[in-house]
Amino acid sequence: MFSFRRISKEKSNSEKAPSRYSFFERASFSFPIFLKAGMALEGCLVLPLFFLFTVTLLYSLEMVRFQSDAYEAMHQVGSKMCFLAYERVYEQGTAGLFTDSQEEEIKQYLGEQLLPYLCVEEGSDGVIVNTSWDNYGDGNLEIQTSYAMKPFVRWLPIGNIEITDAFFGHGFVGYREGGEEGGKNSDIYVYITPSGSKYHLSQECTYLKINIRAEEAGEIPGLRNGSGEKYYPCETCRPVKHGLVYLTEWGNKYHGETDCPSLKRTVYLVPLSEAGGRSACSKCG
Repeated sequence: MFSFRRISKEKSNSEKAPSRYSFFERASFSFPIFLKAGMALEGCLVLPLFFLFTVTLLYSLEMVRFQSDAYEAMHQVGSKMCFLAYERVYEQGTAGLFTDSQEEEIKQYLGEQLLPYLCVEEGSDGVIVNTSWDNYGDGNLEIQTSYAMKPFVRWLPIGNIEITDAFFGHGFVGYREGGEEGGKNSDIYVYITPSGSKYHLSQECTYLKINIRAEEAGEIPGLRNGSGEKYYPCETCRPVKHGLVYLTEWGNKYHGETDCPSLKRTVYLVPLSEAGGRSACSKCG
């Protein structure tokens, strides 16, 4: 008889079938390499753009700073000219105010700043200063500063930015009342109130600046104002005949309230020709 025996062969370690996880093990081992390479590539692309954006932003801030410095320089030089106008015009007798040194003073101020003319086309030579003084005989001063801002990136279709700043001032030489007539207009200005019948030459007139004091109502018949007149009850607030009442030194009315409209003064400064038929005040007119 024949007998069959099941023979099992054991495979050696070298002949074992490959594990189904071996591919993922190899992938997990090589994945950090691909990740590092991708980050390096992205860094090469992003960092230059970030650097360009940062520098462009700083350059834009520098343009704003230069414009501010240019206006500050004009303001300082213009204020100095207005202050010295009196000496030049009246003491030295020169009607044409000094217009030759303003450009040098402005450029000297700008040259003392940090990184001067960094964003200006042609540097200091690109800053043009024009000064005009008393062109119409009115003592007005005008300073104009013109320059061109160059872009940081030349290949962008932007071009230079033309900027013109101006300073306006008036020299300390007074003014001529009456405009072109040179002060021949003899109309003077006076002070009036809406309900008053007088005009005043001084704002410090006691009729305009009133001092209110309180008195007992029973003592009113024996009191007199600064002109010797009696006090009468106010028709607006209708004070009572007992308690405290309020009056002024030069008025002829007594009041029951301190906020009575008759105690308030709304003062207007108008030409005498617009006084509306009011007569002169007996105290200041």
